[in-house]
Amino acid sequence: MSAWTASDVAELRIGNVTDAELGMILQLLETWRSRTDKNIKRSLYYDSEQAFKDLGITLPPQLRNARFFLGWATMAVRKAAVRSQFDGLRLPGSTDPFELAEVLEANSFGLEFGQAVVSAYKHGLSLVTVAAGAEGEAPVQIQPHSAESSAALWDRRKRRISSALTISEMREDKPSEFIVYLPDVVLTCTRANGKWTAERIANSIGRTLAVPVTYDPQLNKPFGRSRISNPVMSLTDMAVRAYVRMEGNAEFYSSPQLAIEGIDPDAFENVTEQKKFKLAMDRLVALTRDADGNAPTIKQLQQATMTPHSDMLRTVAMAFSGETGIPPSSLGIIHDQPASAEAIRAAEHDLLIDVTYQNKYVLAAAVKNVAQLAVMVRDGLTEPPADAWRLSAVFSDPEFRSTSANADAYVKLSEANPDLASSPVLLETVFDEDQIERITAEQQRAQSGSAIQALVASAQARQAAPVVTPNGGA
Repeated sequence: MSAWTASDVAELRIGNVTDAELGMILQLLETWRSRTDKNIKRSLYYDSEQAFKDLGITLPPQLRNARFFLGWATMAVRKAAVRSQFDGLRLPGSTDPFELAEVLEANSFGLEFGQAVVSAYKHGLSLVTVAAGAEGEAPVQIQPHSAESSAALWDRRKRRISSALTISEMREDKPSEFIVYLPDVVLTCTRANGKWTAERIANSIGRTLAVPVTYDPQLNKPFGRSRISNPVMSLTDMAVRAYVRMEGNAEFYSSPQLAIEGIDPDAFENVTEQKKFKLAMDRLVALTRDADGNAPTIKQLQQATMTPHSDMLRTVAMAFSGETGIPPSSLGIIHDQPASAEAIRAAEHDLLIDVTYQNKYVLAAAVKNVAQLAVMVRDGLTEPPADAWRLSAVFSDPEFRSTSANADAYVKLSEANPDLASSPVLLETVFDEDQIERITAEQQRAQSGSAIQALVASAQARQAAPVVTPNGGA
């Protein structure tokens, strides 16, 4: 949690910046500061470290200070994020669009963009910044940033970020270094001896070198929203309480409860908890008669059942499933009958629709913008290349179909249109990008070998053929 207050931000002064730049910096810092508590709260739920919320109604005192954890909020993020796997850039007529393959590989883009997606689904937004690399680094540096350490402002008319801030270093819960990205300059602001100064680096690109990665952006929320929504957090708390009540009830469920009639209550005044437990567990219980010679009677109470708690947990899991699209079976709720493949797919239908939309429109646009900025930074351009609008980002099929199902689709499509049999577009239904490249290379080598053999055979045939003179002699 940031120790900065709104007044701390408003009173901040930085050397070597203009008044307009300072105003933008203060606005970015206040945006970051005001969202910090909400972002940390969602991170705690994602890490299953959220505080247990007791309603103070039925739990015994012994359980109120216990720690209980449940990973449903983590599933709400990861079950969707892992289905968004970047599978490369595509440009008609090019096997390596704008020669970006090396740049992306140097930045481990597939891995780090996947982390940016997880962070975006956790907080609603993550940022990917692009900059020229220093000596010994990749020529272009592509870095993802969590919303816990970044902030941005949106330009509605240009449909992109107008300014962004990333925090590089924290000391005593306060930023001690941060970087501000503006269309014409990048400012590295550091605090030393209680004073802030900025190092200026001109931005010749002419646009802010930051791209948002979001979940479910809306007209009133261009930076999206978190999958760990208020209903998700509330349902997670309800599920934790159901488990806690189940834990408390298990103490009574595991041992039968006894009722003793005709005995003085004072007989148990000095009995410790350990002796009470031993009394409940003993097979033989010896009780003396009272002063009148009457023997006490022992009755066994009806044993407590766990069914109400499991029913409650199932109800909460169904509500959580409806909120997130995650099948109840993924939440640990076991059905009476094993689910068939069709039932599993039907249970994941809502999640698949959500992820497909994200991959096709939201995440693909983010990757495309990152690629354009990378080309501009590497080549020193002020506008994207002319063909950049034709660039597209491809993601793996979120349904994760089996190889046999993909092969069946490939066979049917190639039979319907034989020209597609060797098309990379159709090969993508069965193989990934690396496998397609290897298949294509092997085919080219085989074709080259066949062509060489044909040329050699033709040359040998010409040498073996008799030479005919003009007068008809050999």
